[in-house]
Amino acid sequence: MSKSIKENFTEFTAATQEYIESSISYHKLDLFKKVMKGVVSGSYKLILGFFLLIALLFLSVALAIYLGDILESIALGYLIVGGAYLILMFVLSLFLKKYLEKTILRKSSAQFFNENEDIKIDQYESLQ
Repeated sequence: MSKSIKENFTEFTAATQEYIESSISYHKLDLFKKVMKGVVSGSYKLILGFFLLIALLFLSVALAIYLGDILESIALGYLIVGGAYLILMFVLSLFLKKYLEKTILRKSSAQFFNENEDIKIDQYESLQ
């Protein structure tokens, strides 16, 4: 026959609790996956950046020595290379911050949020 209201309510409560627990487990696993993707991506970029900086250091020293030989003053070669880096740093400090914020926000939000989320990247940018 039909079940009593108490039995139906008990089954409903158990099913709801099971759904909530499995939903929490899924979101924990999803968060772990996204965090690990970010850590791996960050580690890769950090290692790549390290080796690029080492290469840039050697190329800068070589350029400074070459310019020093041409100008017959090693100190002047190093001064020119150092000055070029200072000018580059000044120009980048003026223009790079907004570009980096936009790019990093776009890439990280696309990676963090699924396609079926309520807010999209373009919607977020229009809110600012």
